[in-house]
Amino acid sequence: MAGRRGGLPIIYHPQYRLGISGIPLDALRAERIATFLLDGGWIGQDNLVEPHPAHVEALRRVHTGAYLRSLDDPHVVGRVLGLPLGPRETREAVELQRLTAGGTIRTGELALERQGPAVHLGGGFHHAGPHRGGGLCLLNDVAVAVAHLRNRGFQEPILVVDLDIHDGNGTRAIFAHDPSVHTFSIHNRNWEDPAATADTSLEVGAGVEDEEYLDLLRRELPPVVAAHRPGLTFYIAGADVAREDVYGDARLSDGAILVRDRFVVETLQEVRGRHPLAVVLGGGYGPSAWRPPARFLAWLLAGREVELPDDLSISLGRVHWMAGRTAGASSRGEGVLDRGGEPREQDRTDRALFSLTEEDLGALGGRPSQEGQFLGKFSAQEVERDLQRFGILEQARARGYAEPTVEILPSSGLGPTVRLYGSPDRADLLMELRVEVDDRILPSFTFLTVEWLLLQDPRSRFSTTRDPLPGQEHPGLGVLADVVAWLVTLCRTLALDGLAFRSSHFHMAALARRHLRFLDPDDQDRFQRILALTQDQTLAEASRSVAAGGVVDPGPPPEPLRWVEVPMVVPVSRRLKQQLSVA
Repeated sequence: MAGRRGGLPIIYHPQYRLGISGIPLDALRAERIATFLLDGGWIGQDNLVEPHPAHVEALRRVHTGAYLRSLDDPHVVGRVLGLPLGPRETREAVELQRLTAGGTIRTGELALERQGPAVHLGGGFHHAGPHRGGGLCLLNDVAVAVAHLRNRGFQEPILVVDLDIHDGNGTRAIFAHDPSVHTFSIHNRNWEDPAATADTSLEVGAGVEDEEYLDLLRRELPPVVAAHRPGLTFYIAGADVAREDVYGDARLSDGAILVRDRFVVETLQEVRGRHPLAVVLGGGYGPSAWRPPARFLAWLLAGREVELPDDLSISLGRVHWMAGRTAGASSRGEGVLDRGGEPREQDRTDRALFSLTEEDLGALGGRPSQEGQFLGKFSAQEVERDLQRFGILEQARARGYAEPTVEILPSSGLGPTVRLYGSPDRADLLMELRVEVDDRILPSFTFLTVEWLLLQDPRSRFSTTRDPLPGQEHPGLGVLADVVAWLVTLCRTLALDGLAFRSSHFHMAALARRHLRFLDPDDQDRFQRILALTQDQTLAEASRSVAAGGVVDPGPPPEPLRWVEVPMVVPVSRRLKQQLSVA
């Protein structure tokens, strides 16, 4: 395996999945990356290193005693995180960032031991300064790691390359008078005076795109490396520069982010060959934030660009791994991913959010569900357990819904229903799912059909750069792939052939096809033609245009391309995969 040959240490702790309630970081980002690396065969379990929390002594080398004592106060921590917190949430937030600081310490130690790269699946809390926190950052883990290594006797110059889209102001302030630590940051705007003894602070504004960003990096980083000649580099490989990032305002493509990451590594290697490099993740917001670092780590391990699997495959593989079965499944050829990290063709999808409108409720028949049980088999407690296992509840908590609550409703003729609320008072509806067992989609095959699926974050607001889709009242919850993965496992449990959903609007097909496939090649062809003709429009604009007859196939003869309700599926049983020639 590539990972075992290379021996790349991956620092990770299971508690990272707990996240901090209300903080928009994907609580499962580290698990998704680890799943990709493990299930693709890039690393083995022996590559994973669990850190210990940083000692208070290590924290005091960077942060003042008065500031550390203030972290017992929920009001202080709440101001940093932008949330009202109670004592328990305050303690959990501080403990998590203290554990993260320990993870970055261990990453630096291993990078020096190996004289090569080590990677922390967390970290990068660069806004925290000596006597205050800020921007979700309570403890500056990189600075704590630098101070720890200095205390252990490491005296060579250190470089911090901070390519999170936000200013590394806290790190710069901590080392403002230390010429042995050079802080290099490319960010959208300065948070405060960038003056420091050894610092390169580059402000690019909002909306920076590939060419401008990469030209700046190529021009500015090599002279800094050549002049400072670091013996160790900490690299904050922020994914919030991605154009699809929920909170970042940069416009970098996935390809450009990988070029960025490669350039940092190669520039360091030109000066010192095998260079001690401690990588931390930094920012990245939304369900796809795991993808840029996963792509970077695959390149570090394989020396080439690797196509990433879809979010559905990762969600399935993550649950297997967390249950302690991934390694055995992979060795038996039963993993979600093919060897070498490539997804199997039937699982090839992408990431998205979607919600179905009332028009999507079908009149399918089916088997009645037992009162109080989902599909006549699963209690509310069992459903809640599954939603926890698939990380759906954790992601709800990370959005500020501290006590998500599950409700099961019996079938009313439209299928049994699962509802997930943000709290026991059921004020905020996060998910509503109606499904039915159906044998009419394809002769001799039985499906679990999604009749209705609503995933929403009712406390969130649409950004100025992303229009709501037709029928969408609130932004999505960001858990579609995890919900689909859960439903696929239900199909296996119930011995059903596959998961199906009917897309009655173009935007639903566009989003669902990233997790499901068309049954009919003609539907696939119609979809691709519409996609090509609307490539310059947002998805919301394209869907409205299709519905109004404004998307015209040039022919001959010219004719409007309209969308009709078509079935889309995830094949689960071997015989259905064989039928669809995807096994």
